[in-house]
Amino acid sequence: MAIAHRKFVSAVVLLTAAALAGCSAQPGTAAVINGTKITEGELDDATLEFGDLTGQPPQPSVVLNTLLAAEVFPSIAAEHGLALSDQQVTQRLEEQAVLQGAEVPVDGYSPAFIDLGHYLFSATDAQAHPEAAAIFQEFTTAMGEADIEVNPRYGQVEDSGEIVPSQHDWLVTPDAG
Repeated sequence: MAIAHRKFVSAVVLLTAAALAGCSAQPGTAAVINGTKITEGELDDATLEFGDLTGQPPQPSVVLNTLLAAEVFPSIAAEHGLALSDQQVTQRLEEQAVLQGAEVPVDGYSPAFIDLGHYLFSATDAQAHPEAAAIFQEFTTAMGEADIEVNPRYGQVEDSGEIVPSQHDWLVTPDAG
């Protein structure tokens, strides 16, 4: 009986580890979108820099959603004449830092944070574009069709391509009473 119980526990541990590994074929991976890997380090850099810029630390899953969008939206924006260079994004990030009273990193912004800026600034510019509705519809379709794999620690990918926090049935919130 004890041996059968140990085998069951071992099987559960192995299955749980496999499920939590998610992007296990690529250790250190936060997500993969259409074959492009977003590493844990890139996510950490972008999360820290976003927090430094805004003064409010964001949830990593929110930043990861933005980094995923940054892999899709800028090419769509470019098709509509809204392309931004890395230099333009950096300049706009520096302008935002001045407005927010934040420090500009001495070594410059990380490539991941510049990617995040590409999405944020392109999306902002697209809102004023005469074809804004078509641009965002194209983006929504592209995100829904994207091949996205996310490390389960950040949540699950919905059909829309958005990451939502995982709900774990075994976690119970104690009653307030």
